[in-house]
Amino acid sequence: MKTAKKVVSILAMMTGICAAAFCDTLKADDLAVGDIKSGKKVTVNGFSVCGADKGIKVEDKSTSPIMNGDTAYTKRISTRGSDGYIEFKAKAGQKISVVATSGSKDKAREVLVVNEKGKTLFKAPAPAWNMDSPSFSQGSLDVAADGVYRVKGKGGGIYLFEISVE
Repeated sequence: MKTAKKVVSILAMMTGICAAAFCDTLKADDLAVGDIKSGKKVTVNGFSVCGADKGIKVEDKSTSPIMNGDTAYTKRISTRGSDGYIEFKAKAGQKISVVATSGSKDKAREVLVVNEKGKTLFKAPAPAWNMDSPSFSQGSLDVAADGVYRVKGKGGGIYLFEISVE
């Protein structure tokens, strides 16, 4: 009986470790502050941050961190238009979640998840930027098929804070 409890306990622990191993996250805080020039990309944690036509900027916000509940972000990724994106692989059964806002103080925009063929699979409102009381995109995409996915803005630039694939 004691042996069975130990085996169940070990299996439960191993399942937790394995589940954590299949969770990939990119936070803006993982990137170096600066510009990613047009046509260039930087890869961190299996995520490629792609500058596309206008480039992407990683902005330092450490003097006034951006709060999302209990999470503080000391950097943000500015897509500088709707052509910059972050690309990564995901497997069927995983879930993609994005924390983003609009780059505009006046207009909400959309954050999109598209597949490698450019088909939009998920869109969520990216609320207008408000430093005093920021609101963030909400929702997630259940991945239907293994593949390469991109997160990007629609309607202009967005600020990206975090992407998780679990």
